[in-house]
Amino acid sequence: MFSPLAVVCVVLLLVCEGQSLEPGASKALVSLRAAYPGAIGNVFKDQQGVLRARLRNGGEEILRYEKQRSHADRVAAPSLLDILHQSYPSNLDFEAWPKNLDPGRYRNDALLKEVYGDTKPEVEKGLVTIKFLDKSVRFQSRNGAAEALKEVGKEVAILLQTEPQLRKYFQEMGGTFNWRKIAGTKRLSSHSFGIAIDLNPSLGAYWKWERDQDRLGDMKRRLAYPGKIVRIFEKHGFIWGGKWYHYDLMHFEYRPEFFPSRKVPPSPKRGAD
Repeated sequence: MFSPLAVVCVVLLLVCEGQSLEPGASKALVSLRAAYPGAIGNVFKDQQGVLRARLRNGGEEILRYEKQRSHADRVAAPSLLDILHQSYPSNLDFEAWPKNLDPGRYRNDALLKEVYGDTKPEVEKGLVTIKFLDKSVRFQSRNGAAEALKEVGKEVAILLQTEPQLRKYFQEMGGTFNWRKIAGTKRLSSHSFGIAIDLNPSLGAYWKWERDQDRLGDMKRRLAYPGKIVRIFEKHGFIWGGKWYHYDLMHFEYRPEFFPSRKVPPSPKRGAD
């Protein structure tokens, strides 16, 4: 976890820039800067008084909206601090999954493009082919994503030696890199950046396949998915789509900002890979 000194330093930095954020917002900014080293620069107010942050390669992005925002607003166009508006649960201790609890689905495209590439060719420059169990998959080398997936593969291989019945979750893969928009939206999928992997689709339900949308909070399918697999991914900085109200049980996504105790290596500037 981050030390109190680290939080204090960021608060002082913001004050020196002529801004101040409450402790919760400051802690979120600490987490984002630690998860994406060097990507988020100084904070400032624009001419309209909107709080923004400069990005490493010259762009800027809204840090925080002052007005209350709906879940749909945050999904469609999150600010940087919206990314961590919802905490990622460590367990499944709910009688029913809380409506619209979707930690990680507030993806800020500008930040992801800053870190991993803003076009398909730029993203592809950072892709590497790695061995994941008995498969070869393409994954993003920037920001420690591919190395994290390698570690997942090593631990899963050990798990399968003692629990071979879990191998079926890895026999068919739903895929990794795929430059595409999320169906029905203008937003890029996390697969577009090479930071997500889908395991066996036949064993991982997806909320849009659910005929009865009133059952999205049902816990049975979440609890039936092997927790040992989920915990290995989470240990290495991946969130699981089973911890979303709009669930995607096959989906694991590298999102180190939700795991602040992990160390993330600095990424080279794009073009220096």
